[in-house]
Amino acid sequence: MFRRLTYCICLIALLAPGAVTAQETPADIAEAPAVNVTAAFPSEGLAGQTMSFNVTVDSGQADAAPPAIQEVFWDFGDGVRTTGNAVTHTFRTAGSYLVTVKITTDIETVADSTEVRIYEHAILLLTDTSAPADQLSLLQQQAAREGILLNTIRSRSGGPEAIVEEELTKQLIDLTPQLTQAHLIAVWTSGSVGTNVLSKYAQHLRRSEGISPQDIGLAAKGLVLVSDTPFGVLRPAAQSVYDQLLPSYVLLTRPAALDLLVTAPTADEARAAVTAPDSPVEWRLLGRFSARTVADLNLINFLSFGINYLINQGVPASSITLILMLPVVATILAFARQVIGIKAFGLVTPAMTALSFLVMGLQYGLLVFLVILLTGTVTRALLRRLHLLYLPRMALVLTAVSLSLLLVLAAGAATGDTSILNFSIFPALILTLLAEEFIAAQFTRGLRAALTTAAWTLVLAVLCYYLVSSEIFRSLVLSYPEVVLLAIPLNIMLGRWGGLRLTEYIRFRTLLQHDTHNP
Repeated sequence: MFRRLTYCICLIALLAPGAVTAQETPADIAEAPAVNVTAAFPSEGLAGQTMSFNVTVDSGQADAAPPAIQEVFWDFGDGVRTTGNAVTHTFRTAGSYLVTVKITTDIETVADSTEVRIYEHAILLLTDTSAPADQLSLLQQQAAREGILLNTIRSRSGGPEAIVEEELTKQLIDLTPQLTQAHLIAVWTSGSVGTNVLSKYAQHLRRSEGISPQDIGLAAKGLVLVSDTPFGVLRPAAQSVYDQLLPSYVLLTRPAALDLLVTAPTADEARAAVTAPDSPVEWRLLGRFSARTVADLNLINFLSFGINYLINQGVPASSITLILMLPVVATILAFARQVIGIKAFGLVTPAMTALSFLVMGLQYGLLVFLVILLTGTVTRALLRRLHLLYLPRMALVLTAVSLSLLLVLAAGAATGDTSILNFSIFPALILTLLAEEFIAAQFTRGLRAALTTAAWTLVLAVLCYYLVSSEIFRSLVLSYPEVVLLAIPLNIMLGRWGGLRLTEYIRFRTLLQHDTHNP
């Protein structure tokens, strides 16, 4: 954190008495531009950490040369003094230091000072917008009272989990020095965002030449995952994070434990505070002792071992989750068609729509869905009089859909909606396949039937979205992927279904009642 001090030195041309003539008025006197002198102070840091201090000067006008800096004198308040526009300094012990800077230019001399707080210990907290900002501020104040610097990495905006994960991963990579200095890493996010971010960070370390978890001291750090998710669901993903990063331990606990964690000066004391016999919070400890070995491999859990191996080798957990969700979504859609009797655009279109919603987020997924339907309908109406062949006509429809998606992005850019600009475009392009199904249905069954089918497709896609976006369900599938194999016998049973569908019972209820009364 830096404090920037800006001074404006206004230079006014002074004229000798009588210099203003009848032809000159005070308004004709040129006024020199303001001079901006900016000193950048870090407001806090760690003992032993190299900190940067610098000064910049500009004239205040683009066409004017900046004044010359003659000397910049720094007094760091710990007995060390130095000069220079940009300097570094290391405070050796914790405490508060009054740092003073004196800036001399060829015009004037200005000086100011600020207090820099130096801490002995640091904690890194990774969180998203689900964590209340006021509670984060209270935690920082509580940690500061105990002489601990709480560095917070927080996503700047909400949106689909994939976007939040990418943002937090980038911030974590950029702040690797802060991670190196922290004795404890706490993760407080919704769902599996935190574990996915840590997995992506581990993949970054694996791809970076000459960098490993040991190089940044993770073996001596504690990793705490704060969540309201049941531990049984969270445990497999947390164990995978441990296997990739190899910290001292991984501790699963509840948000109430944060008050204990931010006051612990070491990783061991943080663990002891939460796992004490009289601890008021739930917890579960993971480490090398809890990792599964090859000896545990059997026919029941072989798929789990394979998934863990892929994650540990750098395959994104989110990608594996999407792959595992596809059989689940397909089975739900098959049940809806065979047992309930709901007609949608086949099996692939609603399945891809549901997974696209999962990647893009429901809000923007629905927006793209409606834009595609509207664009397809309008384009078909405009092309009707041209009597074009099917494939060229569909190519024009897809062209119009693509242009409409560009307009959606342009609207996001014009309104400053960064969520629209950041959503994944590939799922949006997959949704364009819906246009062909929709137009084909209009040709074969009419607009009303096509709209009805599109509506049921949307309903099924949204229902599947809510199911597969459930954190408990997603963690269950990722932790115990063998449950996906249940789709095989279930679909065999559905394939042999010979009874009436639910909608047929409703449609023919009068006839069925008549047959019941007149055997």
